[in-house]
Amino acid sequence: MYSASLVALLCLASAIQGLDLRSSEEQPCFDIPKPKSPILEMDWLFSVKPIYYPLMNTIDLYHASVDLLQKNARDVSTSSVYYDACLTWEMFSNGTIFSKGFNGLQREYISKAVEDNPDAFTMEPVDGEKDVYSGTAYTTLTDNKTFFVQAGCLPSGQMAWGVGTTTPTLPEETKKKIIEHVISLGFKKDDITELKYDTCKDIKV
Repeated sequence: MYSASLVALLCLASAIQGLDLRSSEEQPCFDIPKPKSPILEMDWLFSVKPIYYPLMNTIDLYHASVDLLQKNARDVSTSSVYYDACLTWEMFSNGTIFSKGFNGLQREYISKAVEDNPDAFTMEPVDGEKDVYSGTAYTTLTDNKTFFVQAGCLPSGQMAWGVGTTTPTLPEETKKKIIEHVISLGFKKDDITELKYDTCKDIKV
């Protein structure tokens, strides 16, 4: 009984403790190969509303959550990120990007196309702290129907990636394809994490 109680307390402590951004770091930024020709159809991208965000590496999820909440990472619990984030995105042709989640919070970003790479763009918040979640994002894989994968370098000098989708969940075959792809880019399997939408209000899974 004692050992079971101790395990329960440890699990609870882990759930309520603040985020440790340093422990979520995967690896320093590295170059993303430029496609031989553009792969992302922008008209399709701008038509997807909302964009769900079910798969990414841990550092991306933590930074996106902290930036949306506008809090110190130590004041954001791990459990709230996985159960309350409910992250979605909206992207517009004028460069405006909105992140939404945590029961109605919204954060606005401005993006600009990268001249020599049509599958890349820079992004930064319109106001507030700019060194948490900003940088250059590169689209590395998409079917232009249901998902797209983007990778980039965070201001912390660490590499991040995430998957935008038209639905809250991904088919297992698609997920497998994406995981194989990000590993081939140089990311680590152990740092892959998933965001669940089961408990999100107004989102049907």
